[in-house]
Parts: sequence; structure tokens; C-alpha cells
Amino acid sequence: MGILDIENLKISFGGNTIFSDINISIKENEVYGLIGTNGAGKTTIFNIVSGILKADSGRIIFNNKDITGLKPYQVAKEGIGRCFQTVLPFKSMTPYENIKVARAHARKVPKEEEMSIEEILKMTNLESKRDVLTSQLTLPDKKNVEIARALATNPKLILFDEMASGLSGEEIVDRMNLIRELSKRGITIVVVEHIMLFIKQICDRVGVLHAGSLIAEGTPEEVGQDEKVIDAYLGKGSL
Repeated sequence: MGILDIENLKISFGGNTIFSDINISIKENEVYGLIGTNGAGKTTIFNIVSGILKADSGRIIFNNKDITGLKPYQVAKEGIGRCFQTVLPFKSMTPYENIKVARAHARKVPKEEEMSIEEILKMTNLESKRDVLTSQLTLPDKKNVEIARALATNPKLILFDEMASGLSGEEIVDRMNLIRELSKRGITIVVVEHIMLFIKQICDRVGVLHAGSLIAEGTPEEVGQDEKVIDAYLGKGSL
């Protein structure tokens, strides 16, 4: 078993099956990329894992515990952090206040294992903006607040949903470096991303969703050479 096991997952909306029999096992401390066309169900999987949606069937096993059906705050307390594609920090609060709120609902860990708020601010480049209202920040900094809030929950695993979208080349490199640093600290990462360079450079393994199924899984190099993936998603020479 991995640190996160998605077993026989199925979900439908309005009678239309989005995906069925999805099985993914995430290894502890790996960086796992989830790719696929728009509507393939990538964010839906994140929503099920984090407790926002309930699957029709299947189980979510995290850290050897069945967390299927838990509410989002309960999932967070188990050790799963979440960063959304559309940033959702409290805009009427400062970055510091956002982090404090997240820390109040964090997974309980020994004090010496907890990343301090000052350390989180530094890691997310928010030190100089700690007391600025989040509503006044740029999009990259709002994304940083989203990341900071996830880190404040003392996660064992973080779900990143298109964290590089809307960013410049330099900002994307910063995100890749951050993921590498979090991995070094023992945090498992699952990332949904459309920027293939991002996926190729940071991921240990990649899973590809298409037409309701997981059609391929392997290293970025293996997935990039898979004919099914090339035909369904990548195109020639994309990864």
C-alpha cells in the first residue's frame, strides 16, 4: 500500500459517468503528476480525496486509514493539504492571519516537527507581505497564500491543482523549487498540471486520465512515449 490509495473510484453527474474503476497508489514522499484533457476528472479526484465530493463507490485509504466520506476539515486533520486552481484564501485577512486560521485546524504533531509560521512565510516569499490584505496581493502572491495555508495544516501530503497556471516562467521555476524542497522535507506531493515541462521536471511518476479511465502510468519518460497517451492527450513531441 502507498500513503494514499484510491481504490475502484466511480462518480457520475446527472447520469453521466465521469470515471469508473480508478485505482491509483501514491508512494510516500514521491511527487506524482496527474494529467489529462479538460473534463477527464482530475480535479474531481482531488475533490473526492479532500472530502468536497462523495464518490458513488470506491474507497480512499490514507496512511493506512479509510477516510472515505470524511468532511474536508477532518481530511485536513488527517494530514492532507489542498491548494485550489482558483485561489480561495480569506481576502479580508492578511497572509499571516490566513496562516493562523489554517494552523488552528491543523493535524496535531509534536512541536518540534511543526513548521513555524515565520518559516512558512519565508518559504512562500510572503515575509514582506505578511501584514498586507490578501485582496491587495497579486495572483502569484495569492497562490503563495494558498500554499502557505496548506503548509500550516502540518500535511503529510499536499494536493496541488494547477499551481503554475497564470504564472511567468520565473514564477513557475520558483514553484518547481518549492515542490522539490517540500519533497526533501518528507511531504508527499500530488499535482494536477497542464504545463508538461513542469510535470517532466518534478514528477517521479505520472498518471494519465482519459475518457473515464486511467490509460497509462509510469515515469514521465515512459508516459511520454506511450502511444495511447500521445494519441489521446500529448501529441508528438510534447513530453
